[in-house]
Amino acid sequence: MRFTRAWAVLVIALAGCGLMACQPPEPEGPVETPTETPATEPVETGVVEVTLEDYSFLAPPRLRSGWTTFRMTNNGEQPHFMLFWRLPEGKTFDEYAAEVSQPFQQEFDRFYAGEVSRDEMLANVAGRLPEWFGSVEGMGGVGLTSPGRTSETTVLLEPGDYVMECYVISPEGKFHGSLGMLRPLIVDPESTGMEVPEWDIHISLSNYVMSVEGETLAGEHTVAVHATENAEGLIGHDVHLARLEADTSIEELVEWMSWIEALRPPVPAAEFLGGADHLTAGRTSYFTVTLEPGRYAWISEGFASAGMIEEFVVE
Repeated sequence: MRFTRAWAVLVIALAGCGLMACQPPEPEGPVETPTETPATEPVETGVVEVTLEDYSFLAPPRLRSGWTTFRMTNNGEQPHFMLFWRLPEGKTFDEYAAEVSQPFQQEFDRFYAGEVSRDEMLANVAGRLPEWFGSVEGMGGVGLTSPGRTSETTVLLEPGDYVMECYVISPEGKFHGSLGMLRPLIVDPESTGMEVPEWDIHISLSNYVMSVEGETLAGEHTVAVHATENAEGLIGHDVHLARLEADTSIEELVEWMSWIEALRPPVPAAEFLGGADHLTAGRTSYFTVTLEPGRYAWISEGFASAGMIEEFVVE
């Protein structure tokens, strides 16, 4: 069961992240991927500052378990998000990088070059993934965040060895993880002791309905995002907040959230302000946003085309 879930979540993560046609040039030569996390004391506070560059996470290598708020600042020139995968006992970050990330990039290279179809690419990846990948658990993450923006998401982390990853795709078809946005994280048994955040907007996600409760007035809000069931195929649900221009086309934005269409310009005018990524049934994450007057949309990266998008206006 875990294999099906993990495989489906990963494929949809790629589908969602493919929505970005990134503009800056990629680094020349091979990019060094961090190896195992060095021994260090865990961060004691439940609030963790993370800085993103193109292409790196600047974050503590060790955290306490429990509710943890990630304050993520994007100093790069491309949108990014940050996902957390918990590894099965006995497996390491280096094994994940070599046996999961590398084969996926190699097969996607063939797809991007037009050598194989999408279905052939996915079948090839499935054939190369190790059996233990079925026990990898998606534990949530910080939603899409545009350059120059800081987003804030609170997730529940359980003890274990993790991989932090960004799956946004470059114009040349390279996952940001393969360019350096792939790193290890250790979560210790000792808890942060943080309480569940107080919220004033609630979004429940099901197949395939997004139900929003609460007033979207100007000002600061904390949004609780809860998955009431697994998506069909046991895929994690997600929601992101996009601020739209007056002439932004919702239809183009939905197409942009597809990894097939998104690899091609133009990119609709939208600024992503964060969100809650990849929730399985029963899980809840929280994110804090400040709404200014304007046009917005709650949107799912994986299921926008299935109707999981809701537009609203802040007066």
